[in-house]
This record gives sequence, structure tokens and C-alpha cells, in this order.
Amino acid sequence: MKKNLITILSLALVFITTSCSLDPTLADDESVEIRDAENMRQLIDGSYVRMAHYEYLGRNAILAGDLRTDNMFSNGQSNRFVRWSNMNILDTDNQVAEVMRRAYAATANASILINADVADLPGAEAEKNQVLGEAHAIRAHVHFDLLRLYGQKYSEGNDLGISYVKEFKGPKNIERGSIESNYEDLKDDIANAISYFNEAEGSEYYSDKTNYTLDAVYALQSRIGIYMKDYEYAYEGSSKIVDEYTITPEADFVEMWEQQTPPAGSIFELYQNTSTNNQGNEGLASIFRGNAYGDVVAFDNLIEDAEFDDNDIRASEDMIAVSNGALRNIGKYPAMGEEMGSDNIKVFRIEEVVLNHAEALANGAGSGDALAYLNSIPENRGASTYSDASMENIIKERRKELLFEGFRFFDLARMGMDIRDMGEPINNHGHIEAGSYKFAFPIPEREINSNRDAVQNPGY
Repeated sequence: MKKNLITILSLALVFITTSCSLDPTLADDESVEIRDAENMRQLIDGSYVRMAHYEYLGRNAILAGDLRTDNMFSNGQSNRFVRWSNMNILDTDNQVAEVMRRAYAATANASILINADVADLPGAEAEKNQVLGEAHAIRAHVHFDLLRLYGQKYSEGNDLGISYVKEFKGPKNIERGSIESNYEDLKDDIANAISYFNEAEGSEYYSDKTNYTLDAVYALQSRIGIYMKDYEYAYEGSSKIVDEYTITPEADFVEMWEQQTPPAGSIFELYQNTSTNNQGNEGLASIFRGNAYGDVVAFDNLIEDAEFDDNDIRASEDMIAVSNGALRNIGKYPAMGEEMGSDNIKVFRIEEVVLNHAEALANGAGSGDALAYLNSIPENRGASTYSDASMENIIKERRKELLFEGFRFFDLARMGMDIRDMGEPINNHGHIEAGSYKFAFPIPEREINSNRDAVQNPGY
């Protein structure tokens, strides 16, 4: 669990100050002094606090991956995410702008540490290498999220990626890279993270699932490779850890989502607690089923449309049920009442890595039984298994297993699949053809106005 939360949060507040452009900066008269390994730890823990904010991974980035799909929509109960739901997003959308701002801000401390000379600082070498590994991993993770949201890998346009920010207090005007250059930067940060983690064994944080670890970097590598359709790269990451974790059994699946201590199947979680570090009424529980918000609901035919079996624990009333007049996510991110917003964000579960591994194998990477890996998920969910490891079946199983976790939209995008009109009269997106400009968020207007090298995505 995170230590010294008050100190960490104070540091986070110091470093959250941002300009309107991509690069977060301190005021001109402020500077950063890194004193020792303990201070390095405090800085990197500040990055986790920012990653967990509800305007980034604590809510909005997850909703962006499910809300614009055939899984769920906004009923407008508190007027949140209506434009996201109907995919009529404007470059003036504040929530789109805040995802970008919060994400880039999460890289600030990481870049400070990466670019600092820490070799002669007091402290154990394993501890310093651990922090540097986490810094590179966080920087890769954040930029990959930004690439999926704002880049044009799978939308019509000019193949632009995002600005890959490597300096704290660097140039104000930063060009957008190409998809290819972004991918190379991601792989560089992944490689550096792995190298530092290999030198960090013995650190007290080496196996802490509420920090980035070597295993979590391999999970990230597999996620990136799958999205980029670089199946050899995905396999290289997934093969390192796919057999080292236990898939959560059916009997423990519901309870697993209620646990604050990361369970056996978790690889990396963003820690929240009930006092100083939680999202409260702005968290995922509130937007899924809160009385005040509760805007995000499932399409009425979700269970049938996703082809859940009758006995599949993932479609049981403990997980998906009618509440407050709508079909809702009940089981994932369940903390309500006084503990609202205190659910850990399960960033990487072994089940995702297993599905990544199966997909890589099914597409010719490495060696192994893709069908066996694919079927290991439904075997632990009370569901029917598959007769072949086709991409159709893999994507079908990903929809079931990763529902409400922010994956569906990106799976539809990378598979060249249309987003179907689901027939919902309230805030439905209609039929969106694969490759539409709407598959990428607009670059926020305030970024265009403040960064003269920024380029808007087509269609906005």
C-alpha cells in the first residue's frame, strides 16, 4: 500500500500546476531538488495519485473505452458524458480537455526523475533503479493512453499520433509525432523500464502490486502490442508472465472486485483509500449507479447481445442488474456509501494478459495453444468454452471479461468494426462506420490556442 500519503499528496499538489499547453510546468521561480532515494520515491508516488484522478484513470479514461460502444450509454441523469455517448464531441469539451491535461500532468514527476542525475544520491541502488523503472513505465503508459484517445491509428486522417513529452518544463510548442514515432518512443520507454527493473531486485517495492513492477511492464507491453497489431511484440511481453499468475476462479470473481488488497490475479492496481486518496462522489461507483449521478447505464439487451451464457458469473445479478430503472454495472468498482470512490483501479489483470497472449498466438506469434489460453477464461466463469481460437471468438470473450473496464472501443477500432446503432432513443451514437474521424477525440481547443505546433484531427 502507498506510504506517507499526506506527504505524497502535498507533492502532487505542488507539481500539478500546469500551463495550458501540453507540458506541465512549475512557476518560473520554483525548482525541483531531488535529495535522495526516499525523495525519488515521494516524487514517483505523486504520479500515481495523478493517474488515479477521476478525470484520468480513476474514471474518465475508462469510460472513454466503453461508453462509445455497444456496451453502454449516458442517460443524462446529471448531464454527464452526453456528448461522449452520442459521439458528437466538440473540441471545446471540457472532459476531453481534462483527460489530456491530467494524463500529461501524470508524466511530470516521471520526466523529472528520468532526466535527473541520481547516480550519486544517497540511498540503495536497487531503490533508485526501482523508481527509474517506474518512471519510464508511467511515461509509456500515459502516452499510450493518449495515443489511443487522440491519435489517428484507426481513424481517418493523416496518421498523426500525439506529442510525446520527454522533458519537464520543456518547449511550450511541441509537434505531434507520427504513429510510428510514438510507437518507437513507447518501445524505448518500455525497454528502459525493463532494464531498470532488472537492476532493482531487492527493493521493497519490487513486487508491490500498487506500484509499477517488471511484471506490470510486461503486461503493458502486451497491451501495446495487441493495439498496434504487432503480435510478436505482444507475445514477447505476455509470454513472460502469462503462466505466473492464477486466473480468478468463478467462486471468487464477485468478491475480487470488493478487495482493496490486490488479489492473486492482479498485476497492478492504482491504490485508493477511504480518507485522503479516493475519488468520492466523482468515482466510478457513483457514475455507474449512484443516486446523484448514475449517468452511465448498459443497453437493455447487453447480456443477450454479448452472448453471455445463463450461468456465466459475469452476467449474474451480482455483476449486472437492473437498479434505479436501468441495467447497470453492479459488481465492478462497487464501493458505495461512506467508502464511495475508494475502489482500487485494476489497471492490469492476468485475464487481460491471457487474452492478449491467445490473440498473439492466434496471429502467428510465438508457440503455444491459443485455444487453451482462450478457454481458460470461460472455464473459470461458469461459461461455455470455444471450439476454435478465431479472432471473432477472442473479441467476443474480451467483451465479456473486460466489460466496463475500458477496452471495448479500442477493440472495435483496431478490428475495423463499425459501432452499431443500438436503437436507444436517448444519447445513442447511431451507426458509426469503422475508421470514422469520430474514432479519435479532438485535440482540445485550448491546446490548439496555446501550442502553435498543435494540429487538429480532421472532422473537428
